[in-house]
Amino acid sequence: MNLFENIKIFIEIIDSGSFTQAAENLQIHRPAVTRAVQQLEQHSGVRLLQRTTRRIYLTPEGEEFYRRSKPLLSQADDLLESFSPDRPLHGQLRVDMPIAFARLVVVPKLQEFYQAHPDLEIILSSSDVRRDMLRDGLDCVLRVGELDDGDYVARPLGTVKRMTCASPHYLAQYGTPETLADLQHHHAVNWIISNDREVIPWHFVTPAGIEEITLPGKLILDNSEVYIAAGLAGLGLLQGMNFFLQPYIDSGQLVEVLPDFPCPSRKLSLLYPHRHLSHKVRGFAQWLEGLLGCLR
Repeated sequence: MNLFENIKIFIEIIDSGSFTQAAENLQIHRPAVTRAVQQLEQHSGVRLLQRTTRRIYLTPEGEEFYRRSKPLLSQADDLLESFSPDRPLHGQLRVDMPIAFARLVVVPKLQEFYQAHPDLEIILSSSDVRRDMLRDGLDCVLRVGELDDGDYVARPLGTVKRMTCASPHYLAQYGTPETLADLQHHHAVNWIISNDREVIPWHFVTPAGIEEITLPGKLILDNSEVYIAAGLAGLGLLQGMNFFLQPYIDSGQLVEVLPDFPCPSRKLSLLYPHRHLSHKVRGFAQWLEGLLGCLR
């Protein structure tokens, strides 16, 4: 039994969500995928997957096998690649990042990355909801802000500047805030982290340090595209990343407010699920770091 090949097939089944898709991604016959799982289950002595007509489920043993085998396989691949450091990046890279970064920063430059690494296929998911790397089969995740404790390694990529703004229509109706105390008479479009339903407080740099304020508001969102739409519609003040808001400032659709009380910059990090950084994640991280340098 080719143990590593069967583990690779098993991981692909979980990452792609089906036996058929795994066979297609690996360019092998569908029966070979089924046989690989059967051999792994026979070899391990436990049931790894439960299958229905519509989807597959990991058993508790299967989840533990997946969690421990994925970094093992990655280390084996990287061991071979370490003897040929100039070997082209190849295979698939599964990465998740916030919508704004995907749409405005990464996708417009992605063709340049493909020109340098034509043999690498990227499965890019973009979401403003925090993803579980292990459960969702991700190789790496771009994360903005402070990091909580988790089973991952974080590679710092720099920081991103932020600002506070509102639409001209909103400011004509409610006035322009001049001090932080004025904010209590305004409405905010607030932001929530979907995983724990926690509304994110607003932050401002003052002579006394960073001040945290919870602003009143009637609308709470978890999607950056809808967030900007709410601000443009005059539903409240916005606080967000400069590169995301600046085009609307330049066009006059939004106006920066409280320039004397800037927002603190937020950290950018690339997370990956185990300490041994794979060749393809390292290559993508280096490219991403250079790309994000313009945002600092």
